[in-house]
Amino acid sequence: MHLNELIQAYEREKLEAPETADQLLDFCQKQYINGSLSSQSYRELFQQLHQEGAESPHKETEPV
Repeated sequence: MHLNELIQAYEREKLEAPETADQLLDFCQKQYINGSLSSQSYRELFQQLHQEGAESPHKETEPV
């Protein structure tokens, strides 16, 4: 999954655009936990979102 696809999935589910990279990171993590996102996609998106300034509430610097 690419970042633009994650944004589209967020908008479909939430019926609004994400306001911050943190919101997208939270959504990304939920998608991964629910099995809707592969580990490879999660890692790539995690890195992209951190480059955009997203911060995990768990303060991890590397994806699990």
